Amino acid sequence: MTLLSIPFLSLAAPAPAQDPLTTLDSPQFPIPPPLPYNATIPGVDYAFITRIKTAPNLVARVAMLKDEDYAFDFVTPPKVGGAVLEGEGGKFVVASGTTMLGLVENGMSMAVGFTKACGFNTPHTHPRATELSIVVKGRMISEFVAETGARKIRNEHQTYSMVAFPQGALHLEFNPDCEELVFVAIFNSEDPGINTPAESLFMLDDDFSGLALGLEFLPGADIDKFRHLVPATLAQGVETCLKRCGITKNKLKGKEDL
Repeated sequence: MTLLSIPFLSLAAPAPAQDPLTTLDSPQFPIPPPLPYNATIPGVDYAFITRIKTAPNLVARVAMLKDEDYAFDFVTPPKVGGAVLEGEGGKFVVASGTTMLGLVENGMSMAVGFTKACGFNTPHTHPRATELSIVVKGRMISEFVAETGARKIRNEHQTYSMVAFPQGALHLEFNPDCEELVFVAIFNSEDPGINTPAESLFMLDDDFSGLALGLEFLPGADIDKFRHLVPATLAQGVETCLKRCGITKNKLKGKEDL
């Protein structure tokens, strides 16, 4: 699920403080720009996390943390970079090794997706974790392809039904109904990572991304227009669902309209 963005960036060397990460093109676009060389994630205490990671044993780690470091409120999450990701289709609240200190060195993380009517968690992968996702409210369609050559797996999930996405599998979640979908995603890593192929593809040079999409006949300027049509991680679709729920489809915009 494209649940997970800032919180699963690997830690880098400390750097001078900088302005918080900004979003791309729209305040509702949850995918942040690439973290610059030697930059840091806003609100994350790199030095303290390093101390936790280098503690000699669990007893020492527990002694370093407050009681509340082992608790996480998904309704009122901490104000740390990556704890909340929002898009037009809903929002994710994420407990990871950077948003919940009690998870550091414990090999687990969790996210809750609050998905609006027709909300679509666009195709993505988690390079360092298998995901278990359980529906706690509403209905969900899931699809995944484990790797090239493997067949597509598709399922419809009612409340309290679960799907397993293998580590690295390209997958998606979709709310086909006019009511809210809420699902809980569990990962066997405190840093599962996320890769959204649509966004990542357009980070490549125009010549290469255009060739991969079969758009090599377009000049670079026209390829750049497609880059800005890539939807948010939590987008709204499919068109039939939008019509059924009476939701107006957003007008797609090119770069010149932004």
